[in-house]
Amino acid sequence: MSSTFTTLEIGKSALIAARHAMDVTGHNIANAATPGYSLQRVALEPIIQRIPLGMGVSGMGVKVTDITRIRDRFVDAVLRSEKEKKAALAIQKEVFEHMQIVFAEPSDSSIRDSMDFFWAAWHDLSSEPDSASAKAQLLEAGRSLCDLLRHLGSQLDSLLVDIDSGIDAIVAQVNMLAQRISSLNIEISRALARKEPVGDLLDKRDLLLDELTELTGATVNYLDDGTVQVNLGGVRLVDGAKHYGLGYARTPEGVKFHVITGPEDNDRIQLDFIGGSLGGHKIAREDVVLRFRQQLSESVRKVIEGINTIYESSYETDSGIAFFDFDKDGDILTTIRVNDFLVQNPGEIKAGTGPLDGSIALAIADFIEGTYDGSLVDPSDGNFAEKWVAIVGSLGIDAQKVESAFDTQELLVKELENRKDSISGVSLDEEITNLIREQHAFNAASRVITVADEMLDTIINRMGLGGR
Repeated sequence: MSSTFTTLEIGKSALIAARHAMDVTGHNIANAATPGYSLQRVALEPIIQRIPLGMGVSGMGVKVTDITRIRDRFVDAVLRSEKEKKAALAIQKEVFEHMQIVFAEPSDSSIRDSMDFFWAAWHDLSSEPDSASAKAQLLEAGRSLCDLLRHLGSQLDSLLVDIDSGIDAIVAQVNMLAQRISSLNIEISRALARKEPVGDLLDKRDLLLDELTELTGATVNYLDDGTVQVNLGGVRLVDGAKHYGLGYARTPEGVKFHVITGPEDNDRIQLDFIGGSLGGHKIAREDVVLRFRQQLSESVRKVIEGINTIYESSYETDSGIAFFDFDKDGDILTTIRVNDFLVQNPGEIKAGTGPLDGSIALAIADFIEGTYDGSLVDPSDGNFAEKWVAIVGSLGIDAQKVESAFDTQELLVKELENRKDSISGVSLDEEITNLIREQHAFNAASRVITVADEMLDTIINRMGLGGR
């Protein structure tokens, strides 16, 4: 049976619901510019009528059942996937741009121009075999070429060091994020058990998940208890309250990543694939810098060894002096130099087998130009200009492909972010409208309570006065 105080209770429930709604709307407005914040709404339900309609009122008021967070997991998953691809392309794009600056093509100080100057010096020497100035010019051209090659090698090595430092920093960041996500899993699980609002905790965790997936290309599984699992290539990095470490090793085959599940060496699960910024660093290191460095080293080695072979033929014995020295078992780009004996004795530079013979110098010039027709060396090992153009051209084509893919990916990510904002973002205009509506609801609920109070005052203080 309904009570005289039923109207008062209905008004009270409406007052509480309106106040909660205003609190949540104010919270939305306060966090409109907070990174990662998702729109929240109060979930309201009518209090179920348990009294027969003929014996009471037609309703019992309203109650707050939950504070829901407006979020679309499908959009989140797609956006994370596309952002990690963009992050990988961004690293490659940055490395390509740096390498194009290092290669300095086209410019007056490029390797090609230095090689052309070196070729011209041999050609001039073939015309004037006994000219001291021609020999000095050749020596200077050779030393200049060696300096440029060593400088280019050191620049590429420096770029590799920077990439490795980037990998170190990202791995440390990933391990920190994994630890924080597992801690938030614990907090969220406990809050849900206590039936506390978890929207802000979920936002905080999703922000970390966004960062982690962008760094590694990880995938996220949401569990029924409110926790998440984070997987890298099918290997668990975060599992509820547990988290594992990410490590890597530099091997002759490249950088290999693994998940560390224990203290022993065999507690390492190798990853077949990793994406995001880490994957971008790996690709930039192995498929860009090291690949182009290897191509350049092989081309330079063939040309230099061919020049040495032709030059040594100017000596009557097998103990001839090579024009260039370099570490035969090491890296030619960092060790190449003009023979010290020739540097100290420029007059000993040979142009041919006799005093007025310039045949050796001409053969070397032809070899560098790609027109050598002798049998001492393979003519295809020469023509460095063509090989250099092919290397630089391949670099430019690959850079253009990456830049185009990055631009496309950037547009896609922007579109997905706009879609996400349309779902989860806070619109101040909409929130102000809601606030006005909730304020009117609060005032109306207050009026209901006032009317109920006046009704009770009439019943208690003004009825039944006739017998007094």
